[in-house]
This record gives sequence, structure tokens and C-alpha cells, in this order.
Amino acid sequence: MRFLLSLCILSFAIIGTAQNLELGLWGGGAVYSGDLSPTEFGVYTKSIEPAGGIFLRMNPAKAVSLELGLNLGKISAEDGVTNDNTTRMLNFRTNITELALKADIHLFRLGNPKGTQVVPYVMGGASVFRFNPEANFDGNWIELQPLATEAQGAPGYEDPYSLTDFALLAGGGIKFIFKERFTIGLELGGRKTFTDYLDDVSDTEVNYLDVLENTGSLAAQLSNPSIKDPEVENLTYRRGGEYDDWFFMGGISFSFAFGEGSGVNGRGIGCPTF
Repeated sequence: MRFLLSLCILSFAIIGTAQNLELGLWGGGAVYSGDLSPTEFGVYTKSIEPAGGIFLRMNPAKAVSLELGLNLGKISAEDGVTNDNTTRMLNFRTNITELALKADIHLFRLGNPKGTQVVPYVMGGASVFRFNPEANFDGNWIELQPLATEAQGAPGYEDPYSLTDFALLAGGGIKFIFKERFTIGLELGGRKTFTDYLDDVSDTEVNYLDVLENTGSLAAQLSNPSIKDPEVENLTYRRGGEYDDWFFMGGISFSFAFGEGSGVNGRGIGCPTF
């Protein structure tokens, strides 16, 4: 909540300056990295899902811009493979709604400020996001968090995971600035989350019967679809690895400058320029 409050206060402060501001839209794709990736640090590229958003950018100096954005996206994966090369028969999808605050550090500028400029940059920041993983079961999409597929809430297990979490942002891109007023950008950014449940899969040691007895047969089936005969099969398992999940968003943006400032070059608001 403090993070959200800080973002809101900052956004009001930015709007209040009414100078050197850009309003923009972006569209592109999102991908996932986690327990259902080919490797735990691999990116699941079989399914690049749509993503996009709207942002407000302030340019206090030539070297720096600050951006507050609302981003929407989707990630998904299926049929992750365990360390012994057996298919877990798991799948998920989730929509993501993200409120992000980031800073772009411009590395250098090429071109004419009154004409066209090319500006590569690196970026970093933080976000708060909402997700809600679902699994495809017999053609129907089932919300996974309420089912407690890893026996969350049962004696000896963790509490149910939150569907709201935080992430750290890092990435980079390139901006094409036209006559100090219009900008077309290309950007790719990774989100290091603090949850291992974007995919509803973690490294918790689970007993199939604990899931079955505490949250029902559907939860047990979705927890480990490979178990067909509980009387003879190994009923204790870990579905994923120890590291938290990531997601990536990237695409093309378009923005225009407005207000009393002189455009996107960071002049006119009493801040130093570089």
C-alpha cells in the first residue's frame, strides 16, 4: 500500500508541473520465465502473449526521463519438464495488470535536436502487479489459487499466496525523437517478481493425499495430473524449483510532448540539463 501511495503522490506531482510531459501508448508482447520454462532460468518463448499500456513521462533533464505507466499483459506456459525429463502435464495462463514507475537513463544522443534524434537508453524501476493463474482442465479454465493445489492453508503448509505482488524492473531500448515533440520507442524490460506462484507452481514438498483431503479431487488432479493410482504411486513430490518467477514485456511505443516546456529535451523546468 505504501508503494501504491507513493506512486500516486508522484503522479500528481508530475501532472502538477504541466511541463516537459509526454503522454503515450505502447503495444507488444509478454513472455514468462519460471517453473514451467524449459529450464528454471529459461524463457518460455512458445507462447508470446499480447501486452500494452499507457504512460505519462516527465523529462527533467536530457540524460533522464521518469515514467509512470499502467500495463496490461498475459503470460502462459504448459508441459514443463522435471529434472528427470518427465513431463508434469501442467499448464497455466494469467492476465497481469501492472502499475510501474521507472527511470530511463539516456546513454547518448545522435542527430539534430530540431530534427530527428536517436537515443539508446537503459531503464530500471519497480512495479506492483495483480495476477490470477488459471489451468485448462477438460476444455475449461479453472482458477488455481482458490483450489490450493499445493495444499496451501492445510496443517503443515504455507498460507494461500497473494494475487498482488511487487517486481523490480530492468531493461533498455531506443527512442527516435522527432522535432522534440514526438517519440517512437522500442523497449524490452524484465520483471523480477517476489512470488513463485505466477504459474501456481513452487518448490513446496506436497503430498497428494493432503491436497485431496483438504481441498478436493479437482485440486489434487490439477496439482499432479500424472498420478493415476494413489494406492501404488509415489504421492510426495515437488512441482517446481526454488527460484521466484519472472515475466518480460516489450514492444513499440508512441508518445507526444505537451505542456509549457520545450519538448522532450528536459529544458524549461528549472532542472539541470546534460
